Order: sequence, then structure tokens, then C-alpha cells
Amino acid sequence: MSAALSVPSVRAGLFPPPCVPLRFTDGDRFEWTHTRDVWTRTDGLWVPSSQDDPRDDGTGTWTDAEVSACLSRAVEGWDARHRFVPARPGHQLPGRPILNLPTAHNAAQYVLDHQDDRLVPVRDLVAAHDEDAAYDVPGVITAQATARVLSGVVAEHDPVRVRYDEPAGRIYVRYQRPSDFGVWREAGFPPAVTCLHVFVLTEQGA
Repeated sequence: MSAALSVPSVRAGLFPPPCVPLRFTDGDRFEWTHTRDVWTRTDGLWVPSSQDDPRDDGTGTWTDAEVSACLSRAVEGWDARHRFVPARPGHQLPGRPILNLPTAHNAAQYVLDHQDDRLVPVRDLVAAHDEDAAYDVPGVITAQATARVLSGVVAEHDPVRVRYDEPAGRIYVRYQRPSDFGVWREAGFPPAVTCLHVFVLTEQGA
């Protein structure tokens, strides 16, 4: 699936996090929507704050293992009050060009929500348009399905940048597409928009 624009903005609360990431990277966020608590990974530790005040609230940091355990409970218990938000890459995508896709791990696909300027799971993006259809969208896809999605994006768009960041356990895809559809123009999008897909690798099955 190569959807990249979200009109309207994605509404949280229908689905739990799609997976527990294989690895984390600085800039990742773990959010509790019911309390507005936020943990942001900084220098290898998860620093607590709130959505209203990004400063460290001083209640103590979490480890990757603690966040992973919390996410695991949210995924298994279908707890939609918890949300994982991958770090946005900078202008230069991290990692190396992909020669061979990692085949040992499945992945959760995140895409850029241009309205909120944040990465959201594909399932949540679909739900913004059709909640019923979103339940048929898997939170995690197989390595083979990931390869098919990547091949489709590369075939449809030129130029497209694809990078594999092994330490973070992420595959990044970035390209531009015209925003020449009426609803996008009405929403104020420029003639071309930058689309971003992030495949977060996971140990979990699809």
C-alpha cells in the first residue's frame, strides 16, 4: 500500500500499537493517550514528560526493556490507550541503501500523516477514511509482503530513496508525488508533497 496523505487527520483510539519494535532509536515516543503522559527515547533512555510540557517531569527514566514490556501488554490486550510513534528521520535518511531486504523479520508500516506531521500506522490512516475497512488491514505484514510493497513504491515513483537502518531496525522510503487532487489542494497542500514510509521491524508474526 502506498498511501501517504491523510485527509482528514488520523484520530487515535481505535487500535493499539501494531507491534513491539525489534529495536528502538532516539526520538521514538511512547504515549499514553488517556493520561497524556509521554516518554521520549533520549540517549538510550526513555525520558518522561507530558504532551502539554515536553520537559523532563523528573519522575525517572524507563529502559528499552520496560517500554517493550508495556507495548507488548498493549498489543496483546488490544489497549488503544497506548501509542508508539517512531522517530522522524532527518533530511538525510539514516542507514544504507538496500541491496537485500532483511528477511528474518516482519514489519509494521508507518506513514507520514501530513496534517499532524507525525508517523502513524497504515491501519490508523485507513481508519481516518473508513473505520470498518481498517479492521481488515493487518498491523504487521510479513517480510515478503514488505518486499512487495517496497517494489510497488519503487515502480510507481521516480526518484525514490530507500534506506535500511539496521541499528534502529527500520526501513525508510521517501519520495514525492503531486498533490493535484482537489481535496488535497483544498487542504492547502503544495503542488508536490514528500511522502515517507517507515517499516518498523518486529519479532511478532503477521
